[in-house]
Amino acid sequence: MKQAHESAASQPCGAFSLPDAQPRADFIESGPSSNARVAPVHEPAHEPAHEPIPAPVPAPLPPVSSLRSTAILLLGYAILITGNGLLGTLISLRLIQQQAPSIVVGVVQSAYYVGFMLGAVYGGSLIGRVGHHRAFVTFAAASACCALGYAVWSSAATWAALRFITGFCLVGIFTVIESWLHQVASNAQRGRVFSAYLITNYLGVGTGQFLIGLADPAGFELFSAVSALFAASLIPVALAGTAPAPAIAHDAHGAPYGSRLARGLSGLRTIYRWAPLGVVACLAAGLLNSAFYTMQPVFMRRVGYSVPDVSHFMGFALLAALVPQWPVARIADRFDRRKVLLSLAVSAGTLSVLLFVLRDGVLIEALGYLHVAVAFSMYGVVASYVNDCIPADERIAVSAALLLIFSFGASGGPTLASAMMAIAGPAGLYLFTALVMGVLVLLTLRSLRASGSVNRSV
Repeated sequence: MKQAHESAASQPCGAFSLPDAQPRADFIESGPSSNARVAPVHEPAHEPAHEPIPAPVPAPLPPVSSLRSTAILLLGYAILITGNGLLGTLISLRLIQQQAPSIVVGVVQSAYYVGFMLGAVYGGSLIGRVGHHRAFVTFAAASACCALGYAVWSSAATWAALRFITGFCLVGIFTVIESWLHQVASNAQRGRVFSAYLITNYLGVGTGQFLIGLADPAGFELFSAVSALFAASLIPVALAGTAPAPAIAHDAHGAPYGSRLARGLSGLRTIYRWAPLGVVACLAAGLLNSAFYTMQPVFMRRVGYSVPDVSHFMGFALLAALVPQWPVARIADRFDRRKVLLSLAVSAGTLSVLLFVLRDGVLIEALGYLHVAVAFSMYGVVASYVNDCIPADERIAVSAALLLIFSFGASGGPTLASAMMAIAGPAGLYLFTALVMGVLVLLTLRSLRASGSVNRSV
């Protein structure tokens, strides 16, 4: 087997030729590690034999504390993401009940991802200043306040503003979780560790879909439930107390690394230099994910599905996304991740074409489950591929940059998909995803051909 990170020291892992690519050592010398303080090592002096042996230095905290803190963060994240899964579908259904056009639904839902994108640029500075746990608490509390706002105001413009704020807060939480996991995972295990995070994500989002049936989307009860879930996610994190978090590094100028992360430029440049295919693939993943979350309920309501049917489909579809996460991660840890990505893109594109053409209800549901399972496996492969290629001391910035790229694609997904639906009818959603996958297939093939002579594996 070949190892991708072994070859990254010599050249980028991507497909596109990059002029004057710096060697990896340049990043390491200028990265946060160059500013870290290292305790001086003193050579032992030649003392007489009768001199007493110094007392041993106390051992550092065992790694169990970090694992416990990680588990607590994931528990809080699971509760919060359940509420967020409920909220995303609830907003689409509520707007449809208010007779809003598809393009209005798309624009309101896109506001979430615009906030998501800006949060990826500016939200990281808070993590650098107050640490992972306190940042989680801050973002979750603000999200809980926003959830109640939907029950108070009903105008599309106000909802767009609330979606923007919620997106800003949620990407901060994602940055907390993802940067943490990438710090504790090795290259050999990164795919499986990240798949565990994605499984938690899809399990929570899928569970949130089934909560839609608890009350009428036209009422305030479901929005109150979302706020309660956001607030409940604070409990396990608050009880963690002062549990240790991964250290926030400093850059070459002594500033907290969060300030560079907040600008979002360092990680973006790193990805483009070392893994340019990751930029396109992450963008495509954002387009597909947001289009499904926000416009699939619109598609199903337009073709005649009831609200309970939409709730059940969305729930089971997102739970179906759990199934391939671990197998795909295992395969991607053993083979070239770009080949795995190519297989996923071809499969998702084929299923999109079938869903655009077919009109049978049973086939729509069956193929819809397969489409979600394949499409939602991409981000984990892309994130692992990028983190294999980059210098280790850039991973915090790269985690934020990946979310920035993802959110840039996601911010356009609902609007572009709804515009295609306005042109081609409800099934235009899948014409849109087919076109996105077609572009990704072509660029992945170009990447593989361009580096075909390079001895690289994943």
